[in-house]
Amino acid sequence: MAYWIHEAGNKNNSLWRFFMCDYLSDLSNLPTLNREGQPQENDTVCKNRCCPGSQCLCLEDGSVWVLGKATDKWIKHKTTSFGGSMGVEGNVPTISHSSIESLFNNSN
Repeated sequence: MAYWIHEAGNKNNSLWRFFMCDYLSDLSNLPTLNREGQPQENDTVCKNRCCPGSQCLCLEDGSVWVLGKATDKWIKHKTTSFGGSMGVEGNVPTISHSSIESLFNNSN
């Protein structure tokens, strides 16, 4: 089980979050507007509530999830039949395997 904040806040809402998680099963541990998330080891911030429109990239399958306003649930973002992506702050870029690996192989 692991999820973390990749980006926090934007010009419209300081509670907006862009999460990343390892597995689809981690999505149930993410916070919502009305519920705190499952605390993560040595991280006191990622469990804090977030606003609708927040997003999560699941590394297990590359899916993107968006927190719904009416449902207060994480909803899988739908892609078009030609493989493009619409509706989540423009097109969601494709992330290469090497980019994902570089997140875990930081030499700093």
